[in-house]
Amino acid sequence: MKKTLFPFLFLCFTVYINAQRTANGLFVTKDTVIGKAFDGNDIVAKCYQPQHKIYRWHWDGFSDNLLLELRQANKKGTSFKNEGNVVMIDLEDKSVKWSRNVNYNNSETKQQGRYLFLAEKKKNLCLDPETGKVLWENKNDFYFIDPELNIGVGYPLQSMSNNLSAIDLSNGNILWTKPVDRTRGWDDAYMLTDSILLVSVNGIQALELPTGKSWSYKATTSQKKIGKMIATNAAGILLGVLTGTVMYQTNPDEVTEMVSNMLIDEENTIVLASRDMISRVGNSGEIQWSIPLPEKITSKSSLFLKDSVIYMINRGYAFYNGGFSTVGDPYFAAFNLNDGTQRYLNMIPEKKEFIRNFQVINDVLFLVFENKIVTYSLADGSLLTEKIIGLEKGERLDTFVESGIYALQGDSTFMDLAAAYPEQNLIMTSENRVISLTDSLETLITYDKKDVFKKTIDNGNYKFLTNDEKEFTVCDYSGKALMKFRASPNMFMRNNKLYAFDKDLFWELSLSAFVR
Repeated sequence: MKKTLFPFLFLCFTVYINAQRTANGLFVTKDTVIGKAFDGNDIVAKCYQPQHKIYRWHWDGFSDNLLLELRQANKKGTSFKNEGNVVMIDLEDKSVKWSRNVNYNNSETKQQGRYLFLAEKKKNLCLDPETGKVLWENKNDFYFIDPELNIGVGYPLQSMSNNLSAIDLSNGNILWTKPVDRTRGWDDAYMLTDSILLVSVNGIQALELPTGKSWSYKATTSQKKIGKMIATNAAGILLGVLTGTVMYQTNPDEVTEMVSNMLIDEENTIVLASRDMISRVGNSGEIQWSIPLPEKITSKSSLFLKDSVIYMINRGYAFYNGGFSTVGDPYFAAFNLNDGTQRYLNMIPEKKEFIRNFQVINDVLFLVFENKIVTYSLADGSLLTEKIIGLEKGERLDTFVESGIYALQGDSTFMDLAAAYPEQNLIMTSENRVISLTDSLETLITYDKKDVFKKTIDNGNYKFLTNDEKEFTVCDYSGKALMKFRASPNMFMRNNKLYAFDKDLFWELSLSAFVR
């Protein structure tokens, strides 16, 4: 389908004019031409360049506070030094609220919601965003924060300790401490109730945040390849005999993340599939039922619930020594929610592939592989249709499109594809093309990469769309294009003003003047 690009003039470079310094001396400001609006007028942004490079930046998502991590560089500007400072500025007038010197070799700044932390060596400082004063300090790096309870949980900084502590974020006091393994990281975390946190780690760990009361369900979610380690060491010793160089493996290879999502039903019970078992666990930790799974072929899986039936899709991959790897074989199964009775477990022929994505339409399951889509009946697991999709060289199928993917129309407007065509199956490829399919997998239309755009920002008044994260088009709520400009993807909106960041500067643009 031929598309017509909207007739924008576009500058591929920026023009700086009227350079001056702000009253506080922190920034050199310049009016910057960043592109052209639909009516041909220049888009002029205000550019703010600090004395040192912007190493990182933090915005809490709601206030006028912008924290800049400024870091000194060598004379050529090609590498960073350890010296610098963090500066909190007011977005309205760019005044400096406070500044603090830091050594980037042993410190890290984190904005976690409304909480601002500065970790220095083995101490974590909670800073007042308005003044920069230290409110309290402790020794924990936070893995999860509940802003309603004002409680965070975390582990000691610069330590491999598995002692998890809950911290009262109003004063930094420790509420409780207990062992919760983090050797391989957390697979998932979810608030089951207003006060109970579920952590998917070696099964399920339920933690009542205010009190530390807990229960756990243990599951096998990894596998150590001991036999392979022994074989590797034998080969290494043999090689050493022949060459004089001995290769010896001290830790076994390990396959991890052989676990599903935590599926929570209306009764707040949890269903979890692991390497060898699928179980339903009550909200007090009691096991309601457990059904064995074929251990040799089970890997990472996905669970969903439909009409009191649990469906399990074994994806055929996991993580081998930390890296993505095909593991096991793809299959899907169905179990009764109430008692775990297995309705079916069907192998999928594509044993050398993994399931990239899936969706369910009515009683049909769509599975996405590298170059084809296969549909199955949820009722009995039978094969319905399979179709190899015509792709370009090196291209792969990726994921089904939900909201947020737009196509450029002939009248210079942008259309949300999922909203416009809810009856079609839209699949995106690795080359950012979108292919529209019927339920019988017949191709209706293919949208080329140049016509497919991803939404990055939407505040109700303006939408930002891009297909390369370098050029951005701003639309109004109806999809009409207002302007086009080049920028890095590091940007956010506050009060209809856009802030975009580069390593040396950031710029501000008011969008109110561009409303059609």
